[in-house]
Amino acid sequence: MKQVIMITGTPGTGKTTISKLLSAEGYTSIETGKLVKEEKLYDYFDEETDSYVVNDELLNKRLIELIAQNSSTLPLVIDGHVVELPPSYVTCCIVLRCSIRHLRQRLIDRSYSATKIEENVEAEIMEVILTDMLYLYGPEIVDTVQSDVSIEETFQSVLDLVGKIGES
Repeated sequence: MKQVIMITGTPGTGKTTISKLLSAEGYTSIETGKLVKEEKLYDYFDEETDSYVVNDELLNKRLIELIAQNSSTLPLVIDGHVVELPPSYVTCCIVLRCSIRHLRQRLIDRSYSATKIEENVEAEIMEVILTDMLYLYGPEIVDTVQSDVSIEETFQSVLDLVGKIGES
């Protein structure tokens, strides 16, 4: 089975930034938000939440195709917060976490609506992504990294976890 590193977390925790840094290190990275939009892997656009309602079946099917096509010896990096691949495809799942103060500011800086900011802050407080990933993949492959330190420190923590893949 091909190796996959999933980088996930509440919007604003740094998934795409970390994935781009991994790409610079030679990893192939897939930004699921972009993939969903470009390949129309959604059911519709919800104007109230200002987001696409992802078709999980279409997204998973496409991701499995891309995993199979990955010719790199390095694991494929999948960046997103709506991905629920079957456990047999995921080697390592890294959930980025962020303090509420930092997360709120990042979402304000992105010009998110007040409703969307509160929804995402609440999701981080309630550990929605972490809980979902632990339920899906188990504590053996799910780790957390705090992302409200410097990007260099966050990236180093991710690299440390990624480095453990080769050791196991």
